[in-house]
Amino acid sequence: MGFRRLLRIDWDVIAGIIAALVAMFLSFLGLVSETVGLGIVLLLCALLLTRDLRGEAREIRMFDKLDLIKRHVVDISDAVKPSEIQLIGPKKMRQAYSTFVTSLYGDVRWFNVCCRMFRRQEVFDSTLRPLLDNPHVTSIRLLCRPEERSGWHTEVLPKLRHCENRAKLQEPCWAPIAGSVSFLIGDVDGDGRDEALVSILDEPFAALSHGTSVPRYLVHVFSDCELMLHIEEVTRYAMNTPATNGEISVGSHENE
Repeated sequence: MGFRRLLRIDWDVIAGIIAALVAMFLSFLGLVSETVGLGIVLLLCALLLTRDLRGEAREIRMFDKLDLIKRHVVDISDAVKPSEIQLIGPKKMRQAYSTFVTSLYGDVRWFNVCCRMFRRQEVFDSTLRPLLDNPHVTSIRLLCRPEERSGWHTEVLPKLRHCENRAKLQEPCWAPIAGSVSFLIGDVDGDGRDEALVSILDEPFAALSHGTSVPRYLVHVFSDCELMLHIEEVTRYAMNTPATNGEISVGSHENE
């Protein structure tokens, strides 16, 4: 550590100062003439000035390079667009879901929910309870098929009675939903823009366990993605369509 400090000392400046002092001392003792001593001092001053000017030129070139690098970084940042969709694999699903539900604000909608999947308490605690416990979520609305009514009464309501914030979960919207796409949609980080966490309940994106499709992958759809407009449209259409009407699937209402 001491050697590094020695290397950082400006030894040429110190040598120049010592040489100038020696020349002045010799001149004072009369060992050299005043003209010679003054010449040595002026020469040393000229050398130090030249050194400083060269150092200043190097600093200017260095700052010019830094400015060029900064401009390149800004250009690269502007050219790189943020991801609109993220595929989440099995190893990161649990953490991704937890992060998503704890970041939600306001009204949350869950499209195409299978109430039978809440049969196991641990599934209920890891999926629906975090939404209930999120202090920023004001209401939760499930959009389910009519045939899920029995699961709602036998699997969800009994567990819901033990939840402190059970009033957040409203009566499901019973809609004639078709297809195997399910998604959780809500305002992430309170910025007023919805994002969605999508699961496809078919192979190879899901596996069958205890008669229920268990997702293997999740798709995080960010607010800037055009798919969000379609997801929100499907959700609104399902919430406003009576269960007696024709089935609703993602994309089925576009031609109506």
